[in-house]
Amino acid sequence: MKRLAAIALGLLLVAGVATAVASSGSGGASSGRFDVIFDDARGLVSGQLVKVAGARAGEVAGVHLTVGYKARIEATVLTKFMPLHRDATCTIRPEGLIAENYVECDPGTPGSPPLRGTDGRPPTVPVTHTTEPVSLLDLFNTFNLSTRQRLTLLFNELGIATAGRGRDLNQILLRANPTLALARQAIGILLRQRSQLKTLIDSTATIAAQGAGHTEVLKRFLDRAAALTSLTASHRSALAQGLRRLPGLLSVARPALSQLDTVARNGTPLLTQLRAAAPALEQVSRDLKPFVAAANPALGKLSGTLHTAIPALRQSLPLLSHLESYAHRSLGSTVLSAKLYKNLQQHGFVEEFLSVAYYIGTSLSRFDSTSHLLPLLLISPHNGKCGRYATKPVPGCSAHFGSQPAYHPVHGPAFRALTNYLVK
Repeated sequence: MKRLAAIALGLLLVAGVATAVASSGSGGASSGRFDVIFDDARGLVSGQLVKVAGARAGEVAGVHLTVGYKARIEATVLTKFMPLHRDATCTIRPEGLIAENYVECDPGTPGSPPLRGTDGRPPTVPVTHTTEPVSLLDLFNTFNLSTRQRLTLLFNELGIATAGRGRDLNQILLRANPTLALARQAIGILLRQRSQLKTLIDSTATIAAQGAGHTEVLKRFLDRAAALTSLTASHRSALAQGLRRLPGLLSVARPALSQLDTVARNGTPLLTQLRAAAPALEQVSRDLKPFVAAANPALGKLSGTLHTAIPALRQSLPLLSHLESYAHRSLGSTVLSAKLYKNLQQHGFVEEFLSVAYYIGTSLSRFDSTSHLLPLLLISPHNGKCGRYATKPVPGCSAHFGSQPAYHPVHGPAFRALTNYLVK
């Protein structure tokens, strides 16, 4: 019974929202006009309902006979249901089994061009895009007389009606072909869902029996549903405004939902890898505790090490500053030297130089019965006095180079010319 009450409450809520939106959406809105051509008016008169895409859109403004003995139905609808497209279709449907008829139109696909009016007439849905279903009254009326007389009259009238109108008959058959195909599809669906329909009918009987046995509960439910419907109707403006804003909200949310879908697809492999790595991570977390216990003594001794190292680091700051200054000053020469050394290496300078030294040494050396002897000749710039053996320091022959400016071949013109030649 609770499930029955929930289903009925949902149906009443949807009906109340639709009624509120329909009543609030029609007030104060502008209207448009289009015509529909039918083979027969089927009892349509001014003031009857016109639906577009299943929604109440307007009413029939007039019914007129065309030159070709067709029925031109003038429809006045809200402009928000316009325009209709060239592939728009219309049909005449009954409100019930024996109720009044109304016009229902499908506006067509958005990609189709809009339907335009011609010769001063509003946009018109042609007769080739309209259908008229057979009602039960038409079927019952054929049995007012005896079956044989009615069948005789039917065939006679059919022969008279189709005489000389084979082209019109062919057009009717062509237009009926899609309808018959759709009818076959609908019958096929009903046949495939026969068991579900049977279950639905049995459930309806059960629901009706439950409702008959709980009259008071059902009455209270209907009273509450009526109160809910009245409350919904009192807020129809807010509900209509919310429904009007809903398409914009969905349009804005669509990129975010698309990105969320992309994140979900791309995140699935990552989650799979994380799940596979979870045992290893768990093992790491278990091993981390013994590691921390073993590292604590080392971290305790690190404090004393830092106390000893910090003064040494402070004392080395001037040296580091001089090294930084030297690095900035020697950057150009270092880059040039790197190019020179690379060029010399590529041209085999080291091997060739060692070969020259070897061959020169071999050509100048003397040899005896034991081995070769390499003679060395020390030439001193101070009259040869620095080349003699001495037991005491000789003035001007010191091994220190601070007494006169040192000569840097890196900055010399000969070295620079040799470097530029080799680099080129």
